[in-house]
Amino acid sequence: MIEASPRRLLVFKTVVDLGGFNAAADRLGIAQPSVGAHVKALERQVGQALLLRHRGARPQLTPAGNVVYSMAGEVIRLSGDAAAKLAGLKAKQTQEIMFAAHRDLATTFLPPYLGIFSKKHPRSRVVTRIGTIEDVLGLVESGAVQLGLLLSSGPVQGLQSEIVGREPLLLLTGKSHPLAGVKGVTPADLRKHAFATGLRQSRYFHMAERALRSIGLEHFDIALELQESASVREAVRHGNYIACLPQCTSADDLRTGALIALDLAKPLAPLQIRCVYGADPGPMAQRMINILRA
Repeated sequence: MIEASPRRLLVFKTVVDLGGFNAAADRLGIAQPSVGAHVKALERQVGQALLLRHRGARPQLTPAGNVVYSMAGEVIRLSGDAAAKLAGLKAKQTQEIMFAAHRDLATTFLPPYLGIFSKKHPRSRVVTRIGTIEDVLGLVESGAVQLGLLLSSGPVQGLQSEIVGREPLLLLTGKSHPLAGVKGVTPADLRKHAFATGLRQSRYFHMAERALRSIGLEHFDIALELQESASVREAVRHGNYIACLPQCTSADDLRTGALIALDLAKPLAPLQIRCVYGADPGPMAQRMINILRA
């Protein structure tokens, strides 16, 4: 028996359908190494190669790959049908909403809206799950939750979404950093100093990287990669690093002066706060979307 998750099968099927790992990564909104890791893990589970890879050419299915590709299509279809039916039943029978929120928004942006929703719908119940941007997308795509809230730099492939807010993106340092207090910091200034970032394969890292490129910083020295924004923030407080973080992650430290937002010659564009959902999130979820939208 192949005990592969629908998510892993979806990644494999997308590679085959689009003819490449990079195209699949763009469609799914995940890093290319993550796509490769999913395929390799599936091959380990099967015990055989599923794709023949040749540089510059589309990956080709092996005989085992053909079998798994057919199975993947059926599993994804059945999983989607079941999730839609179960979500529909739950929406009709209860006033419960399953919500997934990016951890940087769960304690800052979201709570006031949950309060408004509970006052308007006192008999409702909202169950919130918190994780990375990748976690939120996976939960929405699988039908495990009806709504997701995440940071983004544009529309989300394969899901409906709308902008419900914007979050300033800052370059932060400790108060003793050489650039703290400097007016009009330029890309040339930034290239001289080390950065602490999220993991390179994460969706957030690529958003931050695009934002830095937009102000002319094509290359920068990464000294630390950390999974949690809280860990990045603490590294910056105690070390001589620069971090690119949403303002919401560091509001208290900025207020007390423990962290300093650099005065950039060209400010970074804010990130979008997006609510993401499937084709039919249900009536209660739609009411939550209306509150977030308002």
